[in-house]
Amino acid sequence: MPGAGIAIQITVAIEHPVRAVRTFAWPPRVGQAEVHAGFEGLPRRISVYQGSTLVRKREVSLFVWFGRSKPTAHQLRRANAELRRARLG
Repeated sequence: MPGAGIAIQITVAIEHPVRAVRTFAWPPRVGQAEVHAGFEGLPRRISVYQGSTLVRKREVSLFVWFGRSKPTAHQLRRANAELRRARLG
């Protein structure tokens, strides 16, 4: 992943019983304080935001990877803009 890169993974599921722990409201807003470097299996220069929540009866799991250990303000704005546009179905 290049330094300016961003990857977003959103997983939506219906589980019985519910397993999600609410760590954000939908749509999420990723802030610098919630992004951490050192994700298992990746180089330390890659950072990640990880969270889960419930949206109606759906469990939503979210990962946002950044190509540097501390994402720039521009990367955070880009990621948050994409998340605001995401539709869960």
